[in-house]
Amino acid sequence: ALDIGANDLLVSGFECEELALRLQRQIARKRREDRLRANMRDGLRAAVTDPLTGLYNRRYALPHLVRVADRAKRSGRPYALMLVDVDHFKNVNDSYGHAAGDAVLVALAARLRDGLRAPDLLARIGGEEFLLAMPDMPRSRASAVAETLCHAVSNEPVLLADGRAVPVSVSIGISIGDPSGQAAPQDLLKRADRALYAAKDSGRNTVVLADTITPLHF
Repeated sequence: ALDIGANDLLVSGFECEELALRLQRQIARKRREDRLRANMRDGLRAAVTDPLTGLYNRRYALPHLVRVADRAKRSGRPYALMLVDVDHFKNVNDSYGHAAGDAVLVALAARLRDGLRAPDLLARIGGEEFLLAMPDMPRSRASAVAETLCHAVSNEPVLLADGRAVPVSVSIGISIGDPSGQAAPQDLLKRADRALYAAKDSGRNTVVLADTITPLHF
């Protein structure tokens, strides 16, 4: 019994007092081990979680993209990468204060999360920049989802604790991972980043697909 994991053993009957003493010792040991495991889980969670929004961070998100790409190859279905950036976020901090900026990011994370499916990944990868990785997501559907997210953010201002309302909008750049293609997730991320800049240049609060941008040649 000890060889297969038992912590204690009574082999020839037991006395109630002896059993009570042994149980107290084993329960204390179990609680101590549970605390150690919980502390380890909390430490691992903290290493991959953004403390402000509770979303995953860059450390978790980038390796996750590789897993999304691998699953796409096996299933033969495309996936979408989206970069979401808060428009004029510096103006929010300058006009309302950094605490208000934090409140905007928390509210934005909640609104984005509400528009996602269970398999989708949402991560905060920069100050006001978020990454969405969406498996089984063709181009046309990705564009529609991004438009919906834009509207969900811009339709209502963020209400601060003091009653002030902060108007917020986002710009989104999208790249599509073709399971039959050769583009690595990092390349798709760069394409989504270029599409995001194009969305900013187009006036913000808009969505741009990477394959609609004419590449520059030098």
